[in-house]
Amino acid sequence: MFDILYQNDHVLIIQTHAGQFDKWGDDLYGSFNMGRHVGDDGEQVLMKRMALMDELNHMTGGQIHEICWLNQIHSDIVVHPAFAMSPQDADALISDEMGVGLSIMTADCVPIALFNHANHHDAQIACIHAGWQGLTKGIIKNTYQKFTNKTNIKAVIGACISHDNYEINKTLAHDIINQVSDKTLVALTVDELYQNIITDKDDDKCLIDIVKLTKLQLSHLNITVINDTVPCSYANPKYYSYRQQIHAKKSATGRMATVIVKL
Repeated sequence: MFDILYQNDHVLIIQTHAGQFDKWGDDLYGSFNMGRHVGDDGEQVLMKRMALMDELNHMTGGQIHEICWLNQIHSDIVVHPAFAMSPQDADALISDEMGVGLSIMTADCVPIALFNHANHHDAQIACIHAGWQGLTKGIIKNTYQKFTNKTNIKAVIGACISHDNYEINKTLAHDIINQVSDKTLVALTVDELYQNIITDKDDDKCLIDIVKLTKLQLSHLNITVINDTVPCSYANPKYYSYRQQIHAKKSATGRMATVIVKL
């Protein structure tokens, strides 16, 4: 159902996976899709979300009373949880409430969970959906700026597409580099950033390392990443991957959820 990415007495971070999933065959959604927007049966997805909350409550002794979901739009918008009929249009959530799960969905983009070590009553948590568009628009910086206490913030990065499997054209690569540099989202020059996250290929294509780009942006904000390894959503059979779906000529695929809860 999910992997525990980090846990202590005050915070829990998990990432779901596809469950039983024939990733390389005709299977679209596996057995644990969290996305309601990808063509799967909506009632079944809601039941799986309820099953996720039940399991998290089983782990935490019933400390979780809600999980907040977003309508993700590849933006730089950060919001506080609002439990309305329609999810908010945004790509990051931040809160200081206990027992409220902040969730974002991914199928290659970078899921980032943030938490600080302020006084427990005042401690804040955040969850970020960061594709290349969010990373160029400043979604990480915008989320960081909403923390009241900006010292000693930690980050956990969930499974996402790796450098080896993320090919883009060089025009897009230069556009990403220039936008990140113009917004001073990293402490590198344009050339240094290119060398750090781009690997050229023989034609007009290149490989981009969005995990490295994420880590560079977090480091620039003095945020410490506490997990050493980040699984590849494209290569690992237990994760959904939008790019693998395209390469396999599938009509759709499911979504993982990354959830952080203040306990």
